[in-house]
Amino acid sequence: MKRSTPNSPAEPHHSIGRIAKQAIDPQVEFAILRLQENDPATAEKLCQQVLESNPFDADAHDVLGILAHQKGDWQLGLSLIDKAISLKNDKTDFHGHRGITLKALGRRQEARLAYEKACQLSPKSVEPIFNLAILLLEDGKYDAALKLNQKAVKLDPQNPQAHNNLGTNLQKMGRFEEATKSYQRAIKINPDHHHYYNNLATALAESDRIAAALKICDDAIARWPDYPEIYNAQANALLRKNDLGGAIKASDNVLQRQPDHVQAHYTRGMILLAQNKFEAGWRDYAWRERRSAFWPKRNYDAPEWQGDSLQNKTLLVHWEQGFGDIIQFSRYLPILKSAIQSDPDHLNARVLFDCPEKLIGLFGTNFGPDEIDDWGDTPPYIDYYIPLMSLAQHFTKSEDKIPNNIPYLSNCLSEHLKLPIEDPGMLKIGLTWASDHGDTYRRKVCDLKKLARIFKLDNCVFYGLQYGEDGKAIKRYEKADNVINLGNDLGDFTHTAAIISQLDLIISIDTYIVHLAGAMNIPTWVMLAFSPDWRWQLNRSDSPWYPSMRLFRQPKPGDWNSLISEITRALDDYRR
Repeated sequence: MKRSTPNSPAEPHHSIGRIAKQAIDPQVEFAILRLQENDPATAEKLCQQVLESNPFDADAHDVLGILAHQKGDWQLGLSLIDKAISLKNDKTDFHGHRGITLKALGRRQEARLAYEKACQLSPKSVEPIFNLAILLLEDGKYDAALKLNQKAVKLDPQNPQAHNNLGTNLQKMGRFEEATKSYQRAIKINPDHHHYYNNLATALAESDRIAAALKICDDAIARWPDYPEIYNAQANALLRKNDLGGAIKASDNVLQRQPDHVQAHYTRGMILLAQNKFEAGWRDYAWRERRSAFWPKRNYDAPEWQGDSLQNKTLLVHWEQGFGDIIQFSRYLPILKSAIQSDPDHLNARVLFDCPEKLIGLFGTNFGPDEIDDWGDTPPYIDYYIPLMSLAQHFTKSEDKIPNNIPYLSNCLSEHLKLPIEDPGMLKIGLTWASDHGDTYRRKVCDLKKLARIFKLDNCVFYGLQYGEDGKAIKRYEKADNVINLGNDLGDFTHTAAIISQLDLIISIDTYIVHLAGAMNIPTWVMLAFSPDWRWQLNRSDSPWYPSMRLFRQPKPGDWNSLISEITRALDDYRR
């Protein structure tokens, strides 16, 4: 399941208009000055005059390439910058500008090579390092980007942007305390840049220093009352405080200043859904598709379905977000199919489901769609498409309309394996204690050392269902007769479902395991962070999405001990 921070850190700054002035024609130098002073027409005229007398002036070609880029004619910009490089191949800026233009054209690998060339030509120049780090960061190569941003800080320790970029990198890695220090250094060097305050407030909120985050927001709002991003950071901090009313007011403040602010609409949508205001919530939540973090990005040659007639048409439903989201909202596929079959407006309609390969075996072919496959960007011919989670907008206008066709995965199991149990009278409990790491997911990790106290309970056998590196934490407890690690033997989702079907109870952090167990109607206890995803709402121990679930909540940020004490008491009663 994916949940991004309502206020995502803005991307580090880079500018194609920044040009090193190295022994160039005075008229081109003046053109650069005009460009930097936002007079592109004069800059263009000056460079064309230079090329009339000297068609081999590389710098003039480069400036014209930048101007073409700014106009959105990236292909022309690239050809002009390539011309400059053919005339003067050893100039760092030309290769940096080429990288920016290639990136705009979507040719990211070539852009990376261009940035690397610029770095090789000027290994102590911060600008190409910035650009390469931004590209790596966008591509999810956080460790490689981090090394570059750390290098930039060492090369230019008084550069506030270098510290800001490093903070953004650390923040994306979930290292919020370190990110906070980087943003604070940026502000100390340049206290007049509002964006640094926005990033600092977000990092403070994500490290649960909510009061400090709100203080930064208040200070920044007093200085820049019309800056929408600082209200967005305020909304994020108030969400972390579980102040939904305050958060929605802050989001409204963003939208008053910037009505098409994607993140503010998305945040508003999550808040409204958490408040059971489904009809309005789905409308704002639909803005998630416009977010840079929305996954997967699709470019179908078809419009998004808004309820139009599907008579003799084909509708593609495509997966989105994480495995938990897909499992939770897959319940709408048979509902969609049934609604289409019963409506004359949709006579002879076909429904296709674009599904991750790992889930196809679990869902099978009797889950509603006419076809199910992992088509990616190349599905069969379609007339319309819709993201999976958007189906809820058509079928769930209020909580009482949430589909209760539970279990909806019970008939999809194809494997039956016996769990290693010596005493069939033991209560069989599956455990998961960590979700994905990085960004906001750190709060979805409970140290197994804290959870391990339940291993001392009598008449219980515990099966570790934690996959990957985090699963190794259970090894120190496997000497106990009642602790068995199955985490790295789960196999595909069908295999995992077969294991879960034999358990009496699942105790898990908020991850795909709880959705799988909930869809199968297996009793499930969910360990929720103080500020949970919208779907779990606030101040309730049940879930309208899964009747077999019981929700356990942190009483304050990071307080797993109190939550586990509550689970221990509940388990004591559950065994009786």
